[in-house]
Order: sequence, then C-alpha cells, then structure tokens
Amino acid sequence: MVTDTIKAAYLEELRFAKRQQWTITAAVVAFIAGAYTLARDLAPSEKCATAVLIWIVVAGGIYWLFDLQGHLHRTRLVIDRWDSTSWWRSTDVVSGMVGILIISATGVCYLLSECVLAFCALFIPPLL
Repeated sequence: MVTDTIKAAYLEELRFAKRQQWTITAAVVAFIAGAYTLARDLAPSEKCATAVLIWIVVAGGIYWLFDLQGHLHRTRLVIDRWDSTSWWRSTDVVSGMVGILIISATGVCYLLSECVLAFCALFIPPLL
C-alpha cells in the first residue's frame, strides 16, 4: 500500500518525466535547426556527414523518449499495480514527439539536398 505522501512523490516523478520528454523533443529539434544553419554553406560531403549526425541524434532522442515512457509505465505500476493501461497512456503524445523529430530531420535532409537526398531515401520508401 502506498501512503499519500509517497503517492504524491510518485505523481511528481510522473510530471517530471513528462517534462523531460518535452525537453528532449525541444533539444533535438533545436539541434536539428542549429545543424541546418551551420551546414547550409558546407561542401556536399560535409552536408552528408551533417545529415548522418542529425539522424544519429534523432535516433538517440527517440530512444530516450521511449526510455522515459518505460519509466512512466514502471512508476504508474508502483502507484497502482493493477493499472492495465500504464504503458499505453500518453503514448499518443510520445508518438507525436517522435513524428516531430522524424519530420524535422527529414525536412532538413531535404533542404540540405545533394548527396543527402540519397541518404534520406533510405528512410523514406518511394511513393509508387
């Protein structure tokens, strides 16, 4: 049985983890924007290296978002161990955050173009 004081602490932990998810999303999008600003005037090979770095950062951001989602799940189970929807709650928000990261990275890859389009084509299936 979780006392009211401990439950309040766990609820604050849930709030903190949700804020961290938003912070990760904002930081990755800011990194993508900064990388684009710096890479606009680079040589094509450097633009390609920048695109690879962007996708690595996006993959790391997605990993952290789902890692925090797992933390939210475990914390919710501590509060109520019979909660059958603890994993699925707020996954729509996390999915939106992942979509923002992917769309931002894809847009920057498109704007950097040249050899980068070939790299981005690996992640986006041809529209046939």
